[in-house]
Amino acid sequence: MRTALAIWGMMLIGCSPEIRVYHQVDKSNPVNQYKTFQWAKEDSLVWKTDPLYFNQLNDGRIRQAVNDLLIAKGYLPGRDTADLTLRYDIRVEEQSILLPDPYGYMYGDYWMMPRDNLFRYREATLIIDVWHSHSRKLIWRGWAVAAIEVVFDEGKKPEVVIRSVVAKIFDAFPSHADPGDSVARKDRIEN
Repeated sequence: MRTALAIWGMMLIGCSPEIRVYHQVDKSNPVNQYKTFQWAKEDSLVWKTDPLYFNQLNDGRIRQAVNDLLIAKGYLPGRDTADLTLRYDIRVEEQSILLPDPYGYMYGDYWMMPRDNLFRYREATLIIDVWHSHSRKLIWRGWAVAAIEVVFDEGKKPEVVIRSVVAKIFDAFPSHADPGDSVARKDRIEN
């Protein structure tokens, strides 16, 4: 019975959707020195380009997931005078891949009847930019790339998928470094 459960567990892990996550950092301007964040003003032209992905529902889901994660990392939401400004973008591209025979090689027309081995899918990229509000300089960028058909398989709810993707992007985002906390922590260690 344990063996069957172990095999079933490994199959679930092996079949989990792959979300590739990347980030870029401006090391000369550490993000964790700032305390407050705000969202950039909405760009109405972006909403018209692809209303299937850019809509009020997804906007609310993405912003709420990012807000929750930043607050958990010690940052505070602010208004016009916030230290950091955030913006996100969604890119969706049609992709295709030529799949070989299950044995790993392609037969010629002489050996097999020709068939369509071209698999088409949509690849989505969620990009989240963080820049210094006053200098308007980009200081951190994180993005995730995944096949939409794989991520949304089995009727997964968009809220759950978006939260998962945002959490993976912000996994590399540094927590706020409060100088007062480090002094208090140093005092506690010395005493």
